[in-house]
Amino acid sequence: MSSCCGSVSLLVLLGVVFAAGSPARYVSENMRQTHESIAAVLSLKQPEIITNPLFSSVIRSLNTSCQGREELKLMNVTLDIYMRIFSSILHHQHKTGTPALLDQVPDSERSKVKEDLKVIRGKMEALKRHLNHPSHDREDVISKLNMIKVDDPLVQKKALAEFKEVYQAASVVAGRRC
Repeated sequence: MSSCCGSVSLLVLLGVVFAAGSPARYVSENMRQTHESIAAVLSLKQPEIITNPLFSSVIRSLNTSCQGREELKLMNVTLDIYMRIFSSILHHQHKTGTPALLDQVPDSERSKVKEDLKVIRGKMEALKRHLNHPSHDREDVISKLNMIKVDDPLVQKKALAEFKEVYQAASVVAGRRC
């Protein structure tokens, strides 16, 4: 085999290895499309939604090392917050005096958004089942997470805007074998 063919083969092999090991595989194309559909209808890419993300401290605290139990608990608390947010959105449990999030969606698109929300909630529930509930010492982040006002439509929009990143982080944590 010529050195050129060997080099090309090596590059292709490295590409396959990097692609297979890439964390991006955890967020499927179907999940991305579902999220984009919701993002378009709910205007999740507006500056007031994407600035000051709710879960950035969680994602930042997860590093590439294998911390196992600490990361699992942190992700479980984060996923619990998302489950409460999904429940609030889907059951119109708002207490802020402002219209519920789904009330802000045109009637013609509401059932599609609701179904899409149920799809991503179901995927999150399946992911959560893969995580166990160990303890860790990141109580400051956990207390901040528990203070998130899940019934506030602005908070709900911010959480939905960050969904893919949180889902990705949780998938990486769930997929680690330490």
